[in-house]
Amino acid sequence: MVGEILRKRREELGLDLKEIAGITKIRHDYLKAIEDETLEKLPAEVYVKGYVREYAKILDIHPETVIDVYIQQTSTAKEKEVLRKEISQRKRLKIRYLLILLIPVITFASIILYPFAPEKQKMPSRPSETKKEDLLEAKYDTPLILEVIAKDTTWLLVNIDGTRSKEILLRPGESVKWDAKNSFSLKIGNAGGIKLIFNGKEIGPLGEKGKVIRLNLPPKD
Repeated sequence: MVGEILRKRREELGLDLKEIAGITKIRHDYLKAIEDETLEKLPAEVYVKGYVREYAKILDIHPETVIDVYIQQTSTAKEKEVLRKEISQRKRLKIRYLLILLIPVITFASIILYPFAPEKQKMPSRPSETKKEDLLEAKYDTPLILEVIAKDTTWLLVNIDGTRSKEILLRPGESVKWDAKNSFSLKIGNAGGIKLIFNGKEIGPLGEKGKVIRLNLPPKD
């Protein structure tokens, strides 16, 4: 949550909330309400965004990243339900992909086990060669899989195959998986707050905590 992000960063810098209020000229009780996430104590949303932006600048956090987290946090229950349905749909698509991949394997097994050819024509090397070609084809058709695991509160935006965009806020311990045919394009609001596993292999450190980065998977030439 936005209050947790700001408070944690302020404590890391050793700053007092009254000092922040003096620098930004924002009322102390407004800043405390933002940190405590008691948004009902704050004025209109347009002013709150301004307060959050100025507070983030003082803490050396990218303002737009925090604003994006705030927007995500205050989204309506209907929007959250739409996101839940989209995640459920992605799981169903993943199962469908796996079933498609099993079809050539089952077909191959049927051809090998059924005795179409005479015994003298069944050379030992031939089934092995056919199996190798079939596996290469299956590998080519395998979708890309990206798993994101949060170590800290992190906002991210992902574009899948250049056609589908998803925005999500992950808290420590939460994770999500996506699949794509061609590519992923990510904007990560806290590079040090997540771990990425692409096609079963963990990607190394992405950057420092609080740093905003963009990443393409697989990497573009």
